Amino acid sequence: MKFSINNSPKTVARYGYPDWRKKLILMLLIGSLSLLVVSLICLNFGVTSIHPRVILSILGNKAGDKTTGLIIWQLRAPRIVLGVITGAALSTVGGAFQGILRNPLADPYILGVSAGAALGACLGITLQHLTGYFFTSYLPFFAFIGAMFSLYLVYLSSKISYSANSTGLLLAGVAISFLFSALITILMAISHKELQSMVFWLMGGLSTANWQTIGIITPPTLMGCLLLFFSALDLNALSLGEEEALYLGVNTGRLRIRIFLVGSLVTAMVVSFTGIIGFVGLVIPHIARLLVGPDHRLMLPASAFLGGIFLVLCDTLARTVIAPIEIPIGAITALVGAPLFIYLLRKENK
Repeated sequence: MKFSINNSPKTVARYGYPDWRKKLILMLLIGSLSLLVVSLICLNFGVTSIHPRVILSILGNKAGDKTTGLIIWQLRAPRIVLGVITGAALSTVGGAFQGILRNPLADPYILGVSAGAALGACLGITLQHLTGYFFTSYLPFFAFIGAMFSLYLVYLSSKISYSANSTGLLLAGVAISFLFSALITILMAISHKELQSMVFWLMGGLSTANWQTIGIITPPTLMGCLLLFFSALDLNALSLGEEEALYLGVNTGRLRIRIFLVGSLVTAMVVSFTGIIGFVGLVIPHIARLLVGPDHRLMLPASAFLGGIFLVLCDTLARTVIAPIEIPIGAITALVGAPLFIYLLRKENK
C-alpha cells in the first residue's frame, strides 16, 4: 500500500485506510462476538465436562448445582478472563514494539522485562526454600519488583535521550537479559528442591487466576493498552521512515520512549501474575497484520482480540490434554506459535 506525503502535519491522520472507522466498528463487533463464543465454549472443558445448558443456566443466575457453580465462577471463569487480559496485553505490546522498531521479530520481552520478572520470582522461591517462610502469595510482588529493576538497569545502561535511537536500549536489554538468566541459573542450582516450582513459573500459567488478581491487573493493563492505541497514528507515520515521521511533526524520540515505557509496564504487570508466556506477542501481531492490514488503528485492536482468543484456547489445551495434569501454558504457546511463525515467515518471503 502506497502513501502520499503532504506538507501539512495534519496529513498524519490520513495514513492508513480512508474508511478505517467503519472497518474498526465491524472488527470490534466481530472480535467481541468471537471472544464471547470462544469463552463460552472453553467453559465446558476441564477435568469435569459441563453441559452448555448448565453453564448458561449458572451464568444466568438460575438455580443449579453448587459444586458446578463453584467450578464455573471460581475456577474456569477467572482463568478465561485472565487469559483474555494477558493475551490482549501481550499482543498489543508486541504489535506496538514491532511498529516502533519496524522489526517483525520484536516482542514484549525485548527490553529484558521478562528476565527481571523471572529473577524476582525465582528469588522469592529461593527465599522460601532457605528461610522456610511461605512466599508463594507474594511471588507477583517479587516478580514486579524484578521487572521494574530490570527496566531501570536497561534505562541506565542505554543512557537514552529523547533524540536518541533505540539501538542502545535494545543492546542494553539483551545484556541485562543474559545477566539475569545467569543469575536465575544460579538460583535454580542453589534451591534444587524448588526447581519444579521455578520451571513451572518460568513456563507461565493461569492456574493462580482469581477475581482479586483480575481486579489488580485489569485497570493498569487496560489503561496502558489504551495509551498504545492512541499512539497508532504516530506509529503509522513512523512506518514510512524516521525522516518522514519527523517531517510530519512526530517527535520520534518521545514516541519511542513512551511506547517502550508503557509497553514495558503493561508487560511487567501481566508477567508478574502469569509467568513468562512466549510467542503470543510475537506471532499474533503478524496474523492481525495479515487480516486487517498494516494500519495500527486496526492492527492493534485486532491483535488484542486475537491474542485473547489464542491464549484462552491454549490454556484450555494446557489443562485438558493430559488432565488432571496441567501443562505449562508457555509450552503450548511455543508448540503452536513456533510452527505458525515459521509458516508466516515462509509466506512473507514468497
